[in-house]
Amino acid sequence: MSSSAADGRAGGKAVSNDFLSKLRQDGVIRPQGLAFAGFGAVFLAAIPLTSWIAQPNSLLEKAVNGVCSSIAYVGSAGATGRVSNGGKIAALSTLYIAMTYALSGAGSAAGVEAGTEEGRDNNHPRKQVQKLEGLPLRLHSAHYNLMEMFPGFALSAALTQAIAPADQTLVNLLGLHVLSKVFLYYPSYLLNVGVTRSIGHVLTTASVINVALRLSKKA
Repeated sequence: MSSSAADGRAGGKAVSNDFLSKLRQDGVIRPQGLAFAGFGAVFLAAIPLTSWIAQPNSLLEKAVNGVCSSIAYVGSAGATGRVSNGGKIAALSTLYIAMTYALSGAGSAAGVEAGTEEGRDNNHPRKQVQKLEGLPLRLHSAHYNLMEMFPGFALSAALTQAIAPADQTLVNLLGLHVLSKVFLYYPSYLLNVGVTRSIGHVLTTASVINVALRLSKKA
């Protein structure tokens, strides 16, 4: 009986070692790191939290309204700060587009310029990224994260504008995404504050998933 049990344990260990060997051949250095994929559930678990934050007449709504009014004021050259719900979606998109492609893009270029001995090579700037570290690398990485996240927002915003532009909760959720990304995530990334950066990333991801879920009930 004990011999059979020992054989079973030996066989199980051999299978385990063989599996680990195959993982290492496939580029996996720390197999336990694969468990981090389970973090994806955190984004889904945060959806109810984003619903609570984005409820009508909340502090978030006041912040969204303030930001949108400021953008409308600038866009109208000081003529008006009034903006409709549909206009709020456009205003939030304006802020996000400007931050993603203009401001953080310039920051990324500045990072390459500051992080290399020879300065930025305008002909082959991406070739120099592998030399970056510290703040210059964070400037580059934060810019690319904004570009990676923007399509999810853009799709959610377009669907909201087409299906339910008057839904204040949806506008607030879109606002949560933009404000968290621009005013929480991006500064935290540059300052190397991991906790608030992660919180910002979870909120921004969960908020656009929430928008899509809510729209699926309306379509």
